[in-house]
Amino acid sequence: MLMKTKSTLQAPAEATLEGEIAALGAWLTAQGLDLRRENAHEDEGSRDRLYWRYGYFVGLKRALAMLVAGAQAA
Repeated sequence: MLMKTKSTLQAPAEATLEGEIAALGAWLTAQGLDLRRENAHEDEGSRDRLYWRYGYFVGLKRALAMLVAGAQAA
């Protein structure tokens, strides 16, 4: 039964995350970043790495909040 609940929640969560990724990707591209080649976030100690890690942190928290909210609504 747990597997059924998880798969029921998985599709909306994936769709939501894909939408967020697409929107953010479009915005980053509009800001002049080439998402296929940009790797400044890999440089240890760089400002870009700090922003990338913070964005990842916030994204994980948002994803968890959406999953929890969806589970409570079900």
